[in-house]
Amino acid sequence: MAKQQSAFDLKHIEETAAVETSGVLDQLNLPPALTNFLRKNQRIIWIVVGIIAAVVTVVSLYSSYRNYTLNKAAEAYDQALMLEGGPKKIALQKVIESYSSTPSATWSRVELAHLDQAVGEVKGAIEKLTAINSGLKGTDLLKPLILVNLGGLYEQDKQLEKALSVYQELKALKGFEAQAVNSLGRVYETQENKEKTIQMYQKYLTLTVSEGTAPQQDDPTRTMVQAKLNRLQQ
Repeated sequence: MAKQQSAFDLKHIEETAAVETSGVLDQLNLPPALTNFLRKNQRIIWIVVGIIAAVVTVVSLYSSYRNYTLNKAAEAYDQALMLEGGPKKIALQKVIESYSSTPSATWSRVELAHLDQAVGEVKGAIEKLTAINSGLKGTDLLKPLILVNLGGLYEQDKQLEKALSVYQELKALKGFEAQAVNSLGRVYETQENKEKTIQMYQKYLTLTVSEGTAPQQDDPTRTMVQAKLNRLQQ
């Protein structure tokens, strides 16, 4: 008695698919040359279709997993922010360790730096913000915020050359040049570098004039910079 072929046998599946494919091709009334080509290459075509289906499935599963991870990380971060003191630091660190590749982990690092800053641990805050900044691209929205904070901490810690370096980095970011040159002017003024101070303050006033219009007369920052510039140029 002949052995019955299993419906799940690979050869049986390929033969069945070939028969079904041939029937479909006959019904489509395709040009004979195209029909012959498809018949000759149907095995390769089925393999390609299978690969595409597998890739689509993997991408879909990864996307679902990524969204799940992002949501869990955001939930853990929100819960950490509700805590105080030591428990808050522990919870934030847990977010970093459990969801290291998520935005929530990055914001947890920022929050830990702010906690150091709040209790006067300037060097600890600088170390954390420097580590965060090193992992950010110039296009990251968080980068200018980190640079502004880091520059201020360097000023507070009297590390003026490092503050200048940070503000030079900020100056290269689109939309933050005026803020950067004002900060550079402030540091140069602290260093009593009159020439550089005047140069930066003049550049700030130029950058903050809207194209084709007069500057805002009630802008407190411009008023302060202009007053400093007048005093320096006397």
